[in-house]
Amino acid sequence: MKLGTSIGPEGDLREKILDTPEEMEFIEFSIGEHERMPEDINSKKLKEALEEKDFDLVIHLPFRQRLVTEIDEFNEAVLDYHKRLIKFSEELGAEKFIVHADMRDNDSEKEEELIVEQIKKLDEIGENLDTEICFENIGHWNGLELFHLGEVLEELDASMCFDTGHAFSEVGQEEMGEFLEEFSHIISHLHLQDTREGRDMHLPIGSEEIDFKPVGKKLSDFNGTATMEIFTSENDYIRLSKKKVKEYF
Repeated sequence: MKLGTSIGPEGDLREKILDTPEEMEFIEFSIGEHERMPEDINSKKLKEALEEKDFDLVIHLPFRQRLVTEIDEFNEAVLDYHKRLIKFSEELGAEKFIVHADMRDNDSEKEEELIVEQIKKLDEIGENLDTEICFENIGHWNGLELFHLGEVLEELDASMCFDTGHAFSEVGQEEMGEFLEEFSHIISHLHLQDTREGRDMHLPIGSEEIDFKPVGKKLSDFNGTATMEIFTSENDYIRLSKKKVKEYF
């Protein structure tokens, strides 16, 4: 398993990369509205920083816009937007991309049908560009329910980004384990974060309510990538979280 950490939208991206602990194998950051805009990224300096630190790159595609609505024109525009950002990010060296599998209205039966087609189309875009798209569980918000998403991705032979905090908030510890038992084979990327009180808090690993030991056991054969998606700039917390991950996985 390759272990990395996330970088938020605040501050100079190059400096953030250079300040990231060398123990990481990659960094992940988000692009798009209210995140890192492509026109604000100095590609040359970013690639130099990644090379200096010997980091790979994972990109989180925009999540301010839903992946699907009931309006076909909006849906096509979102796909075009993602395609443009994938091409831009490929030039930075990214080969893996994370997408929220979400809807404008999760009570809409039409959107629940359309999102399957939207996932399929975006997955095909990734294949045509020689990249991997991983669809993230956010069923506690406006996404497909966790087990439904697993079934959809399995049927489409698409990759999943499994977020521990999102899953715990949606279904709890026991059902999270049941999901991993059934669908671990579709998971290519992990977002590792701790949380409490059914919220999405992105806290250091092992600091709150998630029991990561059984999670690690369910994923004992996992050989993909894992981002410690903890919202902190303190390297001590990042290193401690890495230590905890190594204990559990």
